[in-house]
Amino acid sequence: MEKKTFMQKLKNMGPAAIITSAFIGPGTITTATLVGVKFQYALLWAVVFSGIALIVLMEMSSRIAIASHKNVIDAAIALKPESRGWRLFVQIFVGISCFAFQSGNEIGASAGLQDITGMPQWVSALIIGVIALIAALASNKVLETIMQVFVSVMGVLFLVTAIAVAPNLGQVVTGLVPVVPEGGLMNTMALIGTTLIGMNLILHSITSQGKYTSIEELPDARFDIRFNIIIGIIITASILITSGTVLYGTGTSVNGALTFTKSLEPVLGSWARVVGDIGLLAAGLSSAIAVGFTFKTIFSALFHWEGGSSCTKAKLLAIIVIVFGTVLAMVNTSPAAIIVAAQAISGFILPFIAILLLVIANSKKLLGNYTNSVIRNVLGGIAAVATLGLAIRALYNLITTLAK
Repeated sequence: MEKKTFMQKLKNMGPAAIITSAFIGPGTITTATLVGVKFQYALLWAVVFSGIALIVLMEMSSRIAIASHKNVIDAAIALKPESRGWRLFVQIFVGISCFAFQSGNEIGASAGLQDITGMPQWVSALIIGVIALIAALASNKVLETIMQVFVSVMGVLFLVTAIAVAPNLGQVVTGLVPVVPEGGLMNTMALIGTTLIGMNLILHSITSQGKYTSIEELPDARFDIRFNIIIGIIITASILITSGTVLYGTGTSVNGALTFTKSLEPVLGSWARVVGDIGLLAAGLSSAIAVGFTFKTIFSALFHWEGGSSCTKAKLLAIIVIVFGTVLAMVNTSPAAIIVAAQAISGFILPFIAILLLVIANSKKLLGNYTNSVIRNVLGGIAAVATLGLAIRALYNLITTLAK
């Protein structure tokens, strides 16, 4: 097989850009800003950990699809094909994993547009909703191109701002040591949950199945994953570092993603809000588009709708999800608390999807010679155990708090 050049690999990218655009939204901006304000750089390690874990788990989900010619949903069911109970469990579990807060994405995007243009909130929300609806109903190839543009804009924007605020590099490095500060467990869960989203792992398996037709394309899939996810982690880390450098210890209250613009003021002055709004608009719009696409793609695969994600049922589901988010954004619902809670819930679901991926990726029956290597099992196991431990500890703290 002829070895591809770097430029050829770039041209063949696609599915992973959708995942990066999906998790870099108002939820990530709000959570990373909140963590930077409260703990400065102490939880930077959680961003790096979530990025490495995401690359490992996405590689498994993609390899499962390419080697077995089954997406994760069908591969999971194929583990016990005669069991109706197992099939029903997988369908219910995947369905629950898919529910996300579309409204938070559209509120963030419309807030950025409103701040730039001065138009009323409901008008901004309506415009964002229409754009998200049109894009979500487009073909996968068009969507991949749109997402690659969004990821590029956000990557440059947030990295430049992190460098411009001139953080203390020594203190930044200390944040790479895995320590959970007092009162920071739920924020750690939220920070991991905003990157490692269970439904995105399922989505990536489905889109990989549609894009890659032979096992010879597995290196292309791996390049796509690493390139796009590293950009996503740089963006998240940049937001945390910027807010931690400028806003830590100031008593700033994080009420939403627009709080991030305050951290840009010392460097950009009057331009801070404009630059921040553009970043928020790109992040919110890309995530809003991705959620509609995610729902129609996963549910069409889950119930094997004829015509796949292009069928009428799938498109109707995408419309419902986006309209729901648009309506909540039009009435100006405040998303900050909901967003952090949503990321924490995602953190609770994640370890079970990670364990399911590990089981499937070690099935000789499904993957033949392309089962997990020892190192992939070790890295995947660490991701599953670490996220499960954090989830159990957070659940224990929540129960004990409620019991008081």
